[in-house]
This record gives sequence, C-alpha cells and structure tokens, in this order.
Amino acid sequence: MIKNVINPISLLLLIVVFAFSSCSSPRQYTNKSHKKSRSERIQYSKARTKSSKSTSSTKNSKRTKIVSTAKKYIGKSYVYGGKKPSTGFDCSGFTSHVYKNNGVNISGPSYVQAKQGKKKSMQELEVGDLVFFGKKNKVTHVAIVANVDHNRIKVIHSTSSRGVVLDDISTSDYWQKRYLFGRDVLN
Repeated sequence: MIKNVINPISLLLLIVVFAFSSCSSPRQYTNKSHKKSRSERIQYSKARTKSSKSTSSTKNSKRTKIVSTAKKYIGKSYVYGGKKPSTGFDCSGFTSHVYKNNGVNISGPSYVQAKQGKKKSMQELEVGDLVFFGKKNKVTHVAIVANVDHNRIKVIHSTSSRGVVLDDISTSDYWQKRYLFGRDVLN
C-alpha cells in the first residue's frame, strides 16, 4: 500500500520541480550595473512612447526575417537542452536555432548569450534583439523581441511550462519582475 502511494507522490513532485525549473544553467551574470528596482524598469513606458518603433515600420529585413523564423516555431514543445524543432527547444536552444537559420551564430546557454553583442536598455530595444530575464543579475532565460510598439514589448521564447509562445512582457508582472536587459547581436 505504501509503495503505491509513494510512486504517484514522487511522480507529482518530479513534475512540479520540472515545471518550475529554470531554462538555463544557474551560473550568475555578475554585471552589477543591471541592478534596478521594479519601478525603474517599468518607467520605460514614458520614454517608449516618445521613441516608438513598431514591427511594421522596421526597415531592417534581417530583423524581420528573424522574427518570421521564430514565429514558425510557436507551439513547439519545451525540452531541457533542446536545440532542434524535431525534438523541441529550451530557451537558449530556440534563440540559437532561429539566429543560425538567419546567418547569425550565437551559442551556449542564456548566461553565455547574455555576454554577446551590444547591451541595450529597454527603451532602445528593436525587433530581433535578445532580452534576458532572471533574478539578482543571474540570467536564467532569453527571448527574442518580436514587436515594439509604443510602451508594449512582445517576445517569442521557449518557456518550460508552455513551449514556444508569444508573450507581451510589458503587461506581465511575472516577466517585468525578472527583466534584466537586452542585447543586440546583429550589429
């Protein structure tokens, strides 16, 4: 009787731990300049309205192609360490695959990708940029900017709970609390 109870409980615990696991390795990104309060990160909306850029007005075709490629994979499953559409993606495997298919080589887990390219503030983000999330300067997740319109930022990313999805991070408390910075790996 006890064995029958332990197995389902163990299985349930394993599923819960997997669902809440991080997308990447737990190594810490140590740049102290990214420590900002939630209110500082949210203040981007006023500046964003002044210097708005939308996907429809983006002149850089490479950026548009990256987003188009990323959208093809919406609905693909999340797989820890996944790097191929046939098996599924984790967050950094997804970004690496999309960029590689557009002639840009980025690799490694999210904390390594966070060191590539040029750093950008939230107000400077453009379609095709990478955005990084985590806690206390510890990068745990990466996404591709899909749309920037006034004070709204949408990203495409592979999440451990929903697979590859399109999310509006500007209206999500979850993503706003975890936003760290952006990077431009195209210039």
